[in-house]
Amino acid sequence: METAKAILLRKSVRAFKSEQVSDEVLDTILQAGFKAPVASNKYDSLHITIVQNTEVLKRIMDAASDMVYKILNVRKDMDFGAKTLIIVSSAPAVMPGIEYANAACVLENMVLAATDQNVDSIIWGGAAAAVKEDGTLKKELAIPDGFTPLLCASFGYAVNDESPKEHTIAWNRI
Repeated sequence: METAKAILLRKSVRAFKSEQVSDEVLDTILQAGFKAPVASNKYDSLHITIVQNTEVLKRIMDAASDMVYKILNVRKDMDFGAKTLIIVSSAPAVMPGIEYANAACVLENMVLAATDQNVDSIIWGGAAAAVKEDGTLKKELAIPDGFTPLLCASFGYAVNDESPKEHTIAWNRI
């Protein structure tokens, strides 16, 4: 698939089938993440955690649902059913906020590679935030000391075959 086509076909999926992504496809997705641009070439400031254990995934999703409830006072099921979750963590960056840009670039490369492999995805922050708040989960996931979970993406195969939504962003030219 061409890059432009993958960009146009990428969509956020919130309901996944129970089918697991193969190790071969997962490796392709990871390799794309490794090629992402990272500020000042500080690749060692990032850490990727792949979660495929169903018990651990359930605990993370439950923690994310609880966190959303505490913030919004509305109970939302954050378990989209995906069998693969990738969390990007970062050490503190020299410029404020750059760690989020780095994590976003890594995950965007990954979801585009996933789209190219006919794998669906969603980039989100709730699971990463839940892991950040739960020291037990962070330790169990072996996220290194000094690293903070920032963003994550879920990968799998969509329950419904929907077309990507059309979006626009306000812009101007000077």
